Amino acid sequence: MAGFVALGQRYQVTLQPLKRYADERPIGATAARGRATAAARATSAVDPAAMVRTVAASAVLKTRVDDAMDLAIVQARGTASGPRRASAASVAPAKPMGILMATQTVIGEGLRQADLAAAKSYGATVIEEGLDGKMLLKVDTVERAFGLVELLRAREVGSVSPNFLRKIVRLAPSAPAKAWALDKIGVPAAWAITKGSSRIRVAVLDEGVDTKHPSLKAAVVAERDFIGTKSTAMPDNDDAHGTACAGIVLSRSATFPGVAPRCSLIAVRIAMGDGTPDGWVFDDFATADAIDWSWRQGADVLSNSWGGGAPSDAISRAFARARTQGRYGRGAVVVIAAGNDQMPIDFPGNLPGYVTVGASNHKDQRKTKTSADGENWWGSNFGDTMRVLAPGVFIWTTDISGAAGYDPTSFTKEFNGTSAATPHVAGAAALMLSVAPHLSASTIRNLLGKSAKKIAGQTGWTPQLGWGRLDVAKAVAMAKASAGPAGGKTKAARKKR
Repeated sequence: MAGFVALGQRYQVTLQPLKRYADERPIGATAARGRATAAARATSAVDPAAMVRTVAASAVLKTRVDDAMDLAIVQARGTASGPRRASAASVAPAKPMGILMATQTVIGEGLRQADLAAAKSYGATVIEEGLDGKMLLKVDTVERAFGLVELLRAREVGSVSPNFLRKIVRLAPSAPAKAWALDKIGVPAAWAITKGSSRIRVAVLDEGVDTKHPSLKAAVVAERDFIGTKSTAMPDNDDAHGTACAGIVLSRSATFPGVAPRCSLIAVRIAMGDGTPDGWVFDDFATADAIDWSWRQGADVLSNSWGGGAPSDAISRAFARARTQGRYGRGAVVVIAAGNDQMPIDFPGNLPGYVTVGASNHKDQRKTKTSADGENWWGSNFGDTMRVLAPGVFIWTTDISGAAGYDPTSFTKEFNGTSAATPHVAGAAALMLSVAPHLSASTIRNLLGKSAKKIAGQTGWTPQLGWGRLDVAKAVAMAKASAGPAGGKTKAARKKR
């Protein structure tokens, strides 16, 4: 049986080639739409014909496999071997919101010449070299990719991982409602201190951002497409998720403002729609490289409204570099969505030491399938890494300009999920760094927890609530107090990027 090791845990995998899945799939089956549960939608979410077209449309993805029908749907199960016993969450099959597909490629880091020679003797070729020593190697079949992983792991290289293609199932939207989120989390009071500084850069890693949007264009300082063929981070078709996330952070619209409207945007396209109504896809190598590129571009905050499936050491290591090497060694603040399945937190939100965000509603409740908001098709995930909750229903934000996206206008009132909660926290971190650029990533993370408002009945940290609901005004005030009268600006922080 094929397998791999990630985060010190060994996973055994079973592979179902897409061509066999297509043969076994009921004729006429399509991805479930609307407000069905994530699990129900995921069971029919892989459309083989749509996946073939998607791979062919991506200059990046089509290098990962000779024939898209050779992609293999993965079920990963942790084993009891290794330094720690698998938890109940880690031994479960792939989670509903994170569908994995194995490719013919493998990610290696820290490969020596002798390691490369051994890989080439196995039949591998290097097809791409990334930042920070990453290499993408390709063999002739998906099954043999796992053999290459074992070969390199036995040679004790820096890191080796299968390069998975990941599919995310989009959450069905909210119904339109009155704007409430910014007032609830104290943004107007925070603006009395700062609306942000253009020196502070927030990277939004997602399925593209409409960088020509009138409310976002002026904020853009860098953009890149890691999955397609564009020279910008512009999305395709109705891929509006990233534009909505970016607007929550720093939209400059008077009616649909972001949390930190005077901060700057690094737009990073890591994913694209998969040709079904509810899905988008990305791969581990491109995502890890996008993370490394973001912090090297000067991102102070990385906002990540994505996740699911088995862990990847390549992605984990890239996040670790951002957190330890970004911002001249003070660390970039990495904010990650918890997930929307009302189950244990998805990867990468389950990584310790980052700012993992769950969702709350307009009643200051943790978002669950029975909370008082009527959205019974999803609930916020929970677990040991939960830091804070933030607004995740009925969110007003930017949409793709024109008719594409969530709404025929250039804005939407229907965004939701921990995807919406995460950029609220990213915006808060950006405001905090605007008044206190010397603070470390770990200090920002701690202050976000200390400043959070306790949910009714909460007395301390819990895996469901973290430290409570985001309080932007208090968080910015605490950051400013930590900065001292001069704002705490170091010579490096004042340096013009």
